[in-house]
Amino acid sequence: MGVIKKILYRGNILGRPRHRNLFLDMEENIHIHYRDLRIELSRDEFEEIAGAFQKQSQELQAIIQKKNYQDGKLPNANQEDVRIWTESSLKHEVKYHPQRFSMEECGDGYHFHYRNLKILIDRAEFRQIAQAFKSMDVDGPYAASYDEVLTLLEANEVDFILASGNIPGEILSISIARHHLPKLNSIFEYIGFTAETQDKERYYRGSLLTVVARVESHLAALDFKRIRAQKEIRQLAEYLSQEGAALDPNELNHIKCQVVDYYSAIRSGQVRNFETDPQLWLYAPANKQVVFPYNASGLADRSDAEKMYRTWSMLLSSLKLGFVKPSKIIFTTPEQNRLQEQIDEVLRKEIASVNAVDRIFIMGSASRQAMGWYKTPFVHGKLVKLGSDVDILVEINQGREGDIPDSWHCINPVASNHCAVYHLGQIPLSGGAEAWAKQYPNVEFTHHLIDAYVFFPSRGYQEEKDAFLHKFGARIYYDRLRDGLIPRDAELEELTGQIAQFYPLEQIAVEKMTVSTQNALYRVAAGQDNYVLKLFKVSGNYRRKRIAAHAEYEAKLVMHLRQHNIPTAGIIPTRTGSLAEISGFPALLFERLTGTVCSRPEYPLDRIGAALAAIHRVQMEHPLDFADTFSFEDTCAIWLPHFYAYAKNEQLSAMLAKTFAQLKPLADRFKHPTDRTTLLSRSICVHNHGDVTPKNVMIDTSGEVQFFDFNNAFFGPRLADVMDGGFEFSLAEKYIEAVDFSRFDQFLKQYSRFYPFTSAEYEDLPHWIAFVGIIKFTKEVRVLLENSSESLRERRALAIANFVLTRSEIH
Repeated sequence: MGVIKKILYRGNILGRPRHRNLFLDMEENIHIHYRDLRIELSRDEFEEIAGAFQKQSQELQAIIQKKNYQDGKLPNANQEDVRIWTESSLKHEVKYHPQRFSMEECGDGYHFHYRNLKILIDRAEFRQIAQAFKSMDVDGPYAASYDEVLTLLEANEVDFILASGNIPGEILSISIARHHLPKLNSIFEYIGFTAETQDKERYYRGSLLTVVARVESHLAALDFKRIRAQKEIRQLAEYLSQEGAALDPNELNHIKCQVVDYYSAIRSGQVRNFETDPQLWLYAPANKQVVFPYNASGLADRSDAEKMYRTWSMLLSSLKLGFVKPSKIIFTTPEQNRLQEQIDEVLRKEIASVNAVDRIFIMGSASRQAMGWYKTPFVHGKLVKLGSDVDILVEINQGREGDIPDSWHCINPVASNHCAVYHLGQIPLSGGAEAWAKQYPNVEFTHHLIDAYVFFPSRGYQEEKDAFLHKFGARIYYDRLRDGLIPRDAELEELTGQIAQFYPLEQIAVEKMTVSTQNALYRVAAGQDNYVLKLFKVSGNYRRKRIAAHAEYEAKLVMHLRQHNIPTAGIIPTRTGSLAEISGFPALLFERLTGTVCSRPEYPLDRIGAALAAIHRVQMEHPLDFADTFSFEDTCAIWLPHFYAYAKNEQLSAMLAKTFAQLKPLADRFKHPTDRTTLLSRSICVHNHGDVTPKNVMIDTSGEVQFFDFNNAFFGPRLADVMDGGFEFSLAEKYIEAVDFSRFDQFLKQYSRFYPFTSAEYEDLPHWIAFVGIIKFTKEVRVLLENSSESLRERRALAIANFVLTRSEIH
């Protein structure tokens, strides 16, 4: 820094630079653009400057690293002047406008030309600059009085303190740092003071003042700077308000970090008698130090700390200074690669392996290989971050939304993009954390935070989520359907081995699925192929002892349907061709369908009805060649007796007991096999799906509807399937608020368009509504009695009964 002889004007009248770029362009000449400055160069000048800068910058970078240089007035109080002179002598003269001085009003503001330099100036700022030039007195006298000389020394940032013998107005007595003695000599020589040395003291004499300076050897440079900085104490709130958006982001976060440290100290009981009102805090801009005044009457505790931080946050928010990032230093390529390995390890083993996770999207710095560390810790709320976040979006499997690990910390249940915000952990910073911890001992620093938006499908907002991902250029990092599953425990590893024994698969990964079934379902990935393994632990519409036989029946039925172009999940044959037994249970391995399960309205009933009709009609065109060992009569024999048994259960609510009484006359019509023989015989018999519900319907990316899960399949009247679908798509699974029985008639209508009802079937529809409705009502009551907290089941049962009583002919 040069020596200041006279301050002609000084003031903070400028806003932020309009541009934040450093770039080059080449047209008729070469330009270096740095923010609002442009340097115009010839080719020779540019090549000379570029070559010199490359060499000089490499030398300086080496010194910076060696000395751990930190810029600013205080950070490490470097006393050494470092100048790099390598190839410093320029051979080429300024080619373009070497003598020009020009001030121009242009379309984008005012241009100030000085030789080959151009500075872009905002219109409002230019007027202030013009006024500043008007106020300057170039020929005015140099500093001569006590106050004028003192101000000049401070403007030159001389390290000094007032010493004994100081008489304001007459004698300025100072103790000065040795490294600034040459600078002091130059200042007084420039302003016309004479100089002499007497007894280790330096005397500077002017017309109005004598200055006595002695070298202070007991104070280091940092001590001088700290002492001098205290002369510029400001009220912190006022300083923030006046500086506003012009405040350096690094300085602002340095201030915030001190407040977090102070808050943490109060909260932990380490600090008691200090001021907690942010309006009373002070600030020394020179050394960027917040001063928290002593308060003898205050004994701050945890509640005071929380109140204080809320007030502080509100102050920042009112000044629009709440979220301001400091400068970030991007890691080198080797550092990026090492960090990426750590990110991969955490994302795969800690997050992708979680059962609830279907997909992970990565965005931000981690996706661009732009991770780094902050020059000043980044304070966001109460979080103090040392490095870039790993920003991800995690899509949760709708059937596993309740399986979020306890270790995931929910920060915001609903963010602006309708996702929840969770903190999932952090990756350690490669270095530098210890220095910050020493400077702020009460702060709990966050290194590379795994910051996750968590998308819950049941909440909706799929389009908004997709738009958010597109906006931020997110890329998919992990897809369970695409990438397979990551085993989490020994049980799954053992299961993987058994699968390999029965099926010719390699690179098998298994994860248990959480679905509403008493059977066991597992996702299986083998190379690029995806499957679903089903272990049959409970029976459907048949007796338990027939579980293995039904699994074989299901496999034959699915194979027949697929042979005749009915889309559904194919079954993978075992090595031997026989039924597999895994973990002691009959098992089938299915191809994994891709697409969207029709879990909630609105349903494409036209396509769903057509798909069910196709399953039935193809059997009339291509009859199955195996025995009808599982029948609808089996279903009736199980559930109709249960209706009468449950009607006597004393645990029923008053409403359910009343409903049983209302339904009994209808149930009596079908109580015995002989009572229902005629009705069953008047409907076309096929192999029914047996569980026509939204959760068993998949729509692929082309819009094709596929039924899957034939675990309850049976041979019998097709109207059993049609009625089942009518009820289930009206009830809308667990979305009880979406129950709408207008969908019942719509479902029947769409089915009959593709496979019309016979006149007998159409005539019998009211009886079938009652018949199947009573069975479905009974199934809901059974679940309710097994788990009294299942209030959804009672509401579904009552909805079924109300529809049955409304639509059935009771005589």
